Amino acid sequence: MKKNTFSLMELAIYYILVFFILREWLVPIMELTNTGFMELILLFIALSLVISVFQIHFIISWIIKFSYVLWFVVFVYGGVFVLSAEGLNFLFNDFQTNIAAILRADWVHITDPFRTFLFFILIWMLIYLINHWIIVRMSIFYFLLLTVFFVGALDTFTKYDGSFAIVRIMVLGLTMMVFLLIKRLLNQTDIKLDLWKYIKLAVPVVLLIIVVSSIAIFLPKLTPQWPDPVPFLKTAAGKGSVEVDKGGGTKVGYGENDSRLGGSFVADDTVVFLAEAQTKQYWRVETKDIYTSKGWEDSGFFQGELKAFASGEEVQYSMPTGPEEDTRTAAIQVVNPYDFVIQPYGMKSVKSAMVSVLPNLEFMMSLDTEKMISYVDRAPTALPGYTVEYSKPVYLYSELKNPTEEIDPAITGRYLQLPDTLPARVRELAADIVEGRKTPYDQARAIELYFKQNGFRYETDNVAIPSEEKDYVDQFLFETKIGYCDNFSTSMVVLLRSIGIPARWVKGFAGGDMIDNNGSVSTYQITNNDAHSWVEAYIPNVGWMNFEPTIGFNSSRSIDFDIETGEQEEETLTVEEETEPDEVIEEEPKEKSSKVQESQFFKNISIFLKQNKFIVYLTLLVAAAAVFVLYKIRRKWLPKVYGKFYKRKEFNESTFESSYLQLLKLLEMRGFKRKEGQTLKAFAKEIDAFYEIGHMSLLTNAYEQAIYSENASEVNIPQMKESWEYLINQITS
Repeated sequence: MKKNTFSLMELAIYYILVFFILREWLVPIMELTNTGFMELILLFIALSLVISVFQIHFIISWIIKFSYVLWFVVFVYGGVFVLSAEGLNFLFNDFQTNIAAILRADWVHITDPFRTFLFFILIWMLIYLINHWIIVRMSIFYFLLLTVFFVGALDTFTKYDGSFAIVRIMVLGLTMMVFLLIKRLLNQTDIKLDLWKYIKLAVPVVLLIIVVSSIAIFLPKLTPQWPDPVPFLKTAAGKGSVEVDKGGGTKVGYGENDSRLGGSFVADDTVVFLAEAQTKQYWRVETKDIYTSKGWEDSGFFQGELKAFASGEEVQYSMPTGPEEDTRTAAIQVVNPYDFVIQPYGMKSVKSAMVSVLPNLEFMMSLDTEKMISYVDRAPTALPGYTVEYSKPVYLYSELKNPTEEIDPAITGRYLQLPDTLPARVRELAADIVEGRKTPYDQARAIELYFKQNGFRYETDNVAIPSEEKDYVDQFLFETKIGYCDNFSTSMVVLLRSIGIPARWVKGFAGGDMIDNNGSVSTYQITNNDAHSWVEAYIPNVGWMNFEPTIGFNSSRSIDFDIETGEQEEETLTVEEETEPDEVIEEEPKEKSSKVQESQFFKNISIFLKQNKFIVYLTLLVAAAAVFVLYKIRRKWLPKVYGKFYKRKEFNESTFESSYLQLLKLLEMRGFKRKEGQTLKAFAKEIDAFYEIGHMSLLTNAYEQAIYSENASEVNIPQMKESWEYLINQITS
């Protein structure tokens, strides 16, 4: 047999290398699972390899290995000697419990000792497979490939840093491959070499591997030249996050790590969840309170304390709720399996039908971040769906304008934090913005509107990442003025805190796109593109209140104007700026001066087409596909195009009728089509209910007055223009 061609010394060398490669498997597992007794597990690996080297009879080998595994399990989990009465009783009870669980297919209740036993069996089988690869196949390539893939996957998707582990694995693996290749060639040619000549033959190649690897480690390396596909893979697995390196940053969807903001936001249409609700709204997930000058972290104010809520139990947290009679229900269908619960504003309870099959289901809310996660048997578990009851808070304008509450020092102490390195000009800008504003609410509104009125632009590409000496907010406010929601929301929080208003950073999802409508209930599709961040400020008398500083987005808060004021118009009609970059108009090329030149021009085109038929056909195919895709998604982009076109047209008495009809056309493109026989007034009420405004009814009344009434001249054209522009902005935002 081939095993006889191996000397004891050769096998010893191979298995020493295998031991160190297997150690690279074990180290990340121990680190990521916080498992102890690594030395005893390594001892089992060494013992198994020694048995393989000396080719001990399989019955004796099994007895030795099985005895060691049983001793380890009883020693670690039972704390007694394996052959004692207590040890044997421990083994029998554990074995009985796990066999019953396996027969019931109850994998959740498999005990830790049995899991450890299975882990040792896995190591046992892996060593047997390695022995086959070395003795019979004389090739370790697949084992090396598997090891690199395993460590690389852990390095990519977990906190484990496998940079140098990969190097060690490659050096050890390539060294083994060299030895085995030489051995295989010698066997094929029937050449006999003693061990030392065999080693001398392999040493130069091994030295070359070591030298090349060392040079590769210390040579300078280019930054990544292609977009990193890993964020998309993480997003598809429900683990979307922020990835940042020295060369740039990428954000895809909702992420856990916000300590380093900046970089581009990569579009991703992966659907996260579907929501059946009466109105479009923001979906809250968590808050963060520590600004580090580069991003956000959780202070751990409550030291990670969790508060449990049963299915259907009233949720108690910091956000206010609305009147009992306004309670509504939203059904959430989870598509991308996040384990956190989506929170509408004014959430009162969360219910799941899974409680009938998962009696240990409960919801845990972190008191630090107010992030709520579903748990089964105290383990985070993603639910396929659930319903949330909520009553959207309504803020009285009289209370906002007349603050009397003394804010709790615990709130100010926690939510006024700013880094000592914050540039002074940020505080100075905050003071300038709110100059003349007397109440905290007026000051917060001034900061909220500041970005929409001072040349800032919404942009997801080429967004700056601050260097070590720069502040994220300072760079955005004074240098770039270009960014997406993270830039706007973080800047507003910092500006609010600079003038003494407690504020926190909120993460979640914007409202998404309506994909179906059934009477008063609509279905909204929320994708990773809808991942969003905004602001909550603590306003005396009313508590926490949401604000939306990002250009192109509108706040979902509700205000009851219970006092007469001329400032109501400012609350409902906000300034919207163009977020697209200025169009660059290129000059038309000069006309050809002669027919000869014109003829030559067409001749060159003809030659190019003949020489590049494949490129032309491919371009036409791509163009046709692009046209098809644009046609399929026309409801998303066509309203924006028409909206921009309509905004440029003059709005006056003579164009009022056509402008109203254009508005109806835009609404139809968005999916709001009048039912057969439905009056304009009834249709307008549906639109106002959806957007929670009254502008459509105002326009409809004015339109009917202009068409049917003799007093058409009494229509307030300036007011109608404002309502029309507001609706255009809502439809095309």
